[in-house]
Amino acid sequence: MASRLFKIALALIFALAGIALALGYDRMGLRAQALGLPLVARVPAGLWQVAAAVFLVMPGRVGYGALMGLVAAGAALAAHLMTLGMDSAPPALALFLACLVLLLRHRGDLRQ
Repeated sequence: MASRLFKIALALIFALAGIALALGYDRMGLRAQALGLPLVARVPAGLWQVAAAVFLVMPGRVGYGALMGLVAAGAALAAHLMTLGMDSAPPALALFLACLVLLLRHRGDLRQ
């Protein structure tokens, strides 16, 4: 039960962050602007996060969702290290580590 709640919570975080990025809402829009991310790159990046959220709650596809989340969180972490600063890097690092744990736990999904 705790594992299911963890996946649902992680999926919710990715879904909300992806929607905020795709729509350019508040902080996510400002950060995308600071990175110089054009709309044609921002929207697919946001949809990538939403797709990761969907896969995280699908049985047998959690590994794919975790891998997609790992890529998204890794890109966010790299953006923080190179441009945005370390003030909000800890949440990106936490998402990266959570996705890494889920990927290791559900790596069998990638073999199907």
